[in-house]
Amino acid sequence: MNEIVNYNNLIEISKTISNPFSREITISKIKEEFGNGYSIFYDLGNGIAVFIRNFIPKKNFTLIEESNIAGTSFIFNLSSNFTFIYKDKKQYIVNKNHFLTEIASDKFYCEIPIKKNDPFSVFFIGVKEELFLKLSYPIKDIQEYIKKAHKKCYYILNKLQIDTFQLELFNDFIDENSFEDILKSIYLESKTTNLIHYTIQKIAKNLNTSLDNNILSSLERAKEIIMKNYNLNLSIKDIAYKSAINECYLKKYFKMHYGITILEMLQQRRLEVSKELLKKNLTMKEILAKIGYKNLGHFNKLFFNNFGISPNNYKKQLN
Repeated sequence: MNEIVNYNNLIEISKTISNPFSREITISKIKEEFGNGYSIFYDLGNGIAVFIRNFIPKKNFTLIEESNIAGTSFIFNLSSNFTFIYKDKKQYIVNKNHFLTEIASDKFYCEIPIKKNDPFSVFFIGVKEELFLKLSYPIKDIQEYIKKAHKKCYYILNKLQIDTFQLELFNDFIDENSFEDILKSIYLESKTTNLIHYTIQKIAKNLNTSLDNNILSSLERAKEIIMKNYNLNLSIKDIAYKSAINECYLKKYFKMHYGITILEMLQQRRLEVSKELLKKNLTMKEILAKIGYKNLGHFNKLFFNNFGISPNNYKKQLN
């Protein structure tokens, strides 16, 4: 039988940082007997907290997670598959590159079997129940889901794949030194709220849709193709073929599900990436090549229409 380890016994606190307005950051090392890595707890002081666990276990053990605060967690798994075992003995596997939306009561308890040498890299965002109720208005029947969680101490809202946009939003959190600087911490707070907003919208679309699961899966694949291959000369026909869906259905259901057309999402993606590239020491020609545009005048017009500033003036502001 695996050794049972409470989270507080897994870590040794290395540093506690108190920032203005009740912001508390605790940076910990995983105890040497259990593994190599770190854990970070960041209380934003507004009903939201970030938890990061990133370590390689030295042995098998079972990690106990408990909480006396009712709320919802978005649990993003960046490493190997792992399993949650709840009080009622039900098990939920969280696959690599997927996230779980877990509503918890104030009597929450679960076990996580940890396997030797299996990397455990998980990013949690916790939102207190009162705040989550206000934020989750796009999700139908959210009150009913919370009632179910209070009856059995938890409720799994859904499990979805992490998409490219989500990955980019919490990429900066993986560096444990990011939290040492208060200005960087505030920047990370903005990324956290952005990630919460985006993820709630993603969950709502998934739960509220009446579309067939196969169609939903194809739409997700189409979106991933756009997010990853924005620099290529993508045609709707190519995207439909790679997403295993009829071209007419793709155009129809993509707009219905995401609220914008395929070409609008592609343009949006290219412009967002261009903002990041403008921060680097690249020529406009190099930037255009990286985002799949050829005409500078066309790009300048699109950039100004979307952001209210020309690319050159945006770059000057950054400098």
